Amino acid sequence: MHVYLREDPVHMEVREVEAEGLIDEESELIPVAFYVDGNERPSFRAILPPETVAMLEEATLGPVHLGVMAEEPESAQEEVHAMVGLTLQYEGDPEEEEEEDAEDGAPGAEPWQSNPDAWKGEDAEEGAGEGSRTLLLAFAPLVRLRRKFPADFAEELADLLESALSGATRPSLEARIDNMLGDL
Repeated sequence: MHVYLREDPVHMEVREVEAEGLIDEESELIPVAFYVDGNERPSFRAILPPETVAMLEEATLGPVHLGVMAEEPESAQEEVHAMVGLTLQYEGDPEEEEEEDAEDGAPGAEPWQSNPDAWKGEDAEEGAGEGSRTLLLAFAPLVRLRRKFPADFAEELADLLESALSGATRPSLEARIDNMLGDL
């Protein structure tokens, strides 16, 4: 798994978008778009549970740090499928937690479950010490149909995130149709 973490925080706004044709009328999922640094074009789109939307709305009241993760495709001609997420600092020793969970016979709790307010960044300044890990809480997919940097996947992920932040992305179905018609 490859991960790119952006150093500079961004201001991000979560807006609910029209659901028609995206989800079943009975679904509780909410289609949303994410707007970064005042751009009028959305940077990311997702269909999420109401609890996740509420958490992201609260998290985006201030600047957030973002990252993107993806598996490198076997061929440079294959699409890149990535996930964008909020970065957060987690304090603790993962080996100790695994040992405690093994003793209890219980499956390991995820770091965000043991500290559900970690995304608020209250302890982020202290996060540089031993036992600190950066986690990526993924919330939106990104797809790149054609690679720009086939020889450097790290550069590819950085460019993919920066392109999305500028609002230069489109829904994947729209991009695929344009690709088929030769408009890309």
